[in-house]
Amino acid sequence: MLPRPLTGWLLALPALIFTALLLLLPLGRTLAEGGVNLSVWQDPYFLGRLGWTLLQAGITAGLALLLGVPLAYLLSRYEVAGKRPFLRLLLLPFVTPTLVTVLGLSALAGPHGYLTRLTGLDLSDTPALLLWGNLFFNLPVMIRLAYGGFARVPVGLVGAARTLGAGGWRAAWDVALPLAFPGIAAGFVLVFLYSALSFGLPLSLGSEKYATLEVEIYTLTALQLRLSEASALIVGQLALTLAATWLYTWLTRGGAGVGLQRLPRATGAARAGLWGLMALTVFLCFAPLLAVALRGVTGAGGLTLAHWQSLWRDEQTPLLLGNTLRFGALALLAAGVLGTLYALGAWLARSRVLDTVSLLPLMVSPVSLAVGYLLAYPTLAATLPLLIAAYTLLALPLLVRSLLPALRAIPPRLFEAARTLGASPLVTQQTVTLPLALPALRGGAALALATVLGEFGATLVLTRPEWATLSTGLYERLGRPGERNLGEACALATVLLLLSALAFTLLDGGEGEVV
Repeated sequence: MLPRPLTGWLLALPALIFTALLLLLPLGRTLAEGGVNLSVWQDPYFLGRLGWTLLQAGITAGLALLLGVPLAYLLSRYEVAGKRPFLRLLLLPFVTPTLVTVLGLSALAGPHGYLTRLTGLDLSDTPALLLWGNLFFNLPVMIRLAYGGFARVPVGLVGAARTLGAGGWRAAWDVALPLAFPGIAAGFVLVFLYSALSFGLPLSLGSEKYATLEVEIYTLTALQLRLSEASALIVGQLALTLAATWLYTWLTRGGAGVGLQRLPRATGAARAGLWGLMALTVFLCFAPLLAVALRGVTGAGGLTLAHWQSLWRDEQTPLLLGNTLRFGALALLAAGVLGTLYALGAWLARSRVLDTVSLLPLMVSPVSLAVGYLLAYPTLAATLPLLIAAYTLLALPLLVRSLLPALRAIPPRLFEAARTLGASPLVTQQTVTLPLALPALRGGAALALATVLGEFGATLVLTRPEWATLSTGLYERLGRPGERNLGEACALATVLLLLSALAFTLLDGGEGEVV
């Protein structure tokens, strides 16, 4: 029998080769094509873009920390009606397609948005709308990771501090917070990373004044072909995100599963705080989704189904829907095989290197990779396999990062007991590992499929007219002026949102993590 670490590396090898071919080689080809023009970092303009990228990511992570940590603590200490559905629903914003979010925020706080009419405050062309978009996606990430950290703190420890005279918040600060710190810090790092690497939101909501490095990379590569300057930005961005990613994997390494604990009912100030923070979270994370759905059935004269009827009569709509479903299913199948093998390999090898590599696809601009594909594989540039491979690369880390914590949470004594009873290694994996890891596998598959269905960055570069998806159809309508096109875009966005929610609901096993 091969040693456990060697077996792990062999299982991870297919995904490692895939990552090398679909990420490292195209990225290296992009850098080699343009060289690295380090003088870019002496240009005040690009330094300003770097500063704004870090600032908006830091503000988002700080706001998520201030709102998410108190709510996560209260949810972990008290039982409140609707807590479990609330935690499950928090994954919906995370898998919402970017363009749906853009439409929802514009319908709420844009020039003619619902909130704008009520308050007179138009947030368009301001950084506030971009920061709201970042919070929409990332506040649920912070809440879930912080909740996981607090839920691992035994209730008895906090109770002992209260018995010794500490107040509720003093006990939380002195006892619960230090023990939950790795999960909270990991949430902060992940929110910072996601916000710094966001592409669709700053492209659509940020004016030229609020462009981030991701938008600059897209402009320099896809529109201006200034590859040497883009290469320098990519290298700087990679250095930053690699450090942050390593820190995240270090903080989340070795976490145990959330134990079941009997919790008291929330009363008084705790209940008021819970309901208040939950209401604020629901508004920030779900009001944009409600706004886009409402805008799809609203016209100049009030409620109408004209936008949906126009969309239904459009002969391109079945093509968009069919392509979206077909590409998503193919990518999920490929990512499921590669991701399962890789997660098993990383679990067996216990390697921090494999932990970090699993997050690499989330660290690189999809647009930069798409341009790299055109340079590295010119004969495959107009082929469907390359587009599916790009989708698979996006889905792979979501599946791995959901499955890996579940595998690490399996008590070793269960395997020892199975072997003692005479089970072979293969039978042990089938009877112990698979049943315990299956909910996490389903949760990871749900995250992956829902995310791929709304993928936008790589599709923008690699797609062909006959491969148009719901995302590209939505983007095309957003580029046309007029009330009708906006209404159809909102209706199409509602279809995309419902499709993502349906895929997530059907597949989710309830145990998946948010990376």
